[in-house]
Parts: sequence; structure tokens; C-alpha cells
Amino acid sequence: MKLGIEGRRALIAGSSSGIGAGIAAMLAGEGVEVVVHGRSLANAEAVVAGIRTQGGKASALIGALDVPEQVEQLAREALAAGPIDILINSAGATTSARGWFDVPMESWQQQFQFSTLYAVQLMRALVPVMRERRWGRVLNISSGAAFKPMAFHPEYSAAKLALHTLACSLSRELGDCGVTVNTLISGLVMTENTQAAIRSAGAAHGFTETGVGLERRVLREVWRSTIPLARAGKVEELAAAACFLVSQHSAYITGASLRVDGGGAGYVN
Repeated sequence: MKLGIEGRRALIAGSSSGIGAGIAAMLAGEGVEVVVHGRSLANAEAVVAGIRTQGGKASALIGALDVPEQVEQLAREALAAGPIDILINSAGATTSARGWFDVPMESWQQQFQFSTLYAVQLMRALVPVMRERRWGRVLNISSGAAFKPMAFHPEYSAAKLALHTLACSLSRELGDCGVTVNTLISGLVMTENTQAAIRSAGAAHGFTETGVGLERRVLREVWRSTIPLARAGKVEELAAAACFLVSQHSAYITGASLRVDGGGAGYVN
């Protein structure tokens, strides 16, 4: 199915690896010109090179999202080459697994800047141009931890839930101007970091399985997974859902949150 967004231009914040990189590659395959963003120029350019090898159009921008001045610069540089039609806020990462009374206030502040406030900055900078052009797509990538929070890293869960609220609010502000704002709620996804964590957990418990067998055993016995599909999601599965939500076919969907989590609504009890 053609997504109807060929020739559009997209900025994917946090796309030099993981889910964001998968989204960038899939959008480029649909004829979208993508702006790949990351902290590391080498990583961002590696994603760009992979896209260009497949015949897609891509460029790289760098900037630290937990530094407001660099977020503002990112927005200016993205717009300098032309309007952005699609904004995907894909960045965000957990810190060490600390509980409520072990997380210092500065970590709360840093997490909200890195997972939430950068998205506010980019939406404020890029959405007015979308509204003027009467077409645009904004997608925030949230986490199952936002809706099924755990006792540890509460600042991450809270920051990710805020993305859903922001999308709902902005969708009502924009109304009928051709710009939609939605949230994709990601469950556990088999990124490189997840693969490393599974291998580490398996080694720590003396498991001898490899591949899918190791994944299922770690999820079941170590992480006490409640995912009905009993596995982590694939990057391509998350990317496909994201691409649909920024496509022409999603024009009647706004202020919504789509769970792509194997039915788990979070992956631990």
C-alpha cells in the first residue's frame, strides 16, 4: 500500500540508531526525504549512507537534545533546507534503575528535557510552518512504561506519559488545518541495546540458549514478562506503525495513542 507521502520531508529526532533509524529507513523507502538526527555525526551519517545505498534521500544533523540551545539550532538547520512536513520525536532513554527516593532532582529535570521538552521545542518551531501549508504529521514515540509504570526510573515513565498529553493538547489546538498529532506507545523492542541486555542477563543466569530461545527464557524467567506474544517487537514492526501514522491514510487520526507492544501494555509487572 502506497502511503501517499512521496516527496515529503521528515525530521526524525533520535534516529541514528534503534527505532528511529528503522523509521528513517522505511520512510525513505516510501520516497520521503529524511533528516537523520543524533548526537554522534558518525552514527547519523552511517544511517544516511545506508539509506542512500538503497536509493533514498537523506541528510544528517547532530545536536544534544538535553541542551535547549542545541535543540533550537537543530530546528533552524532543519528548516534552512526547506519546510518539514513530518516530525517524529523518537528520542528518549532510561537512566540506571533507581527508585523514587534515589533519583536526584537534577535527573528528573534532565530526563524531562531529553524525553519531553525537546519535543515541545521542535513542535513549537516546526508545526507553525505545517499549519501555514495545511499539511503535516507529528508523531511522538512514547513507551509502555508510561501507562504501566514501574517502581524504578519513575522520571522516565512520567516524561514519556507527558508526550501523550502533549499530542492530545496540540491536536485540539490545531483543529482542522491538515496537521495531525499522535503518539505511538512502544513496548519492548529488539534493538541493539535490548539484544545486549538479553545476552548479559542470560550470561548472568548461566543460560546456554541462543537466539530466540534465549530471548524467550530471559523474558519469562528473568524479566517476568507479561507480553502475550511472548517476544520483543521487531524494529520494522514499530517503524511500519509509525509510517502509517504519518501517512496520507491516517488523515482522520489525531490526538490518538497506538500501542505497539505485543499486547503487554508494558513488559514487566
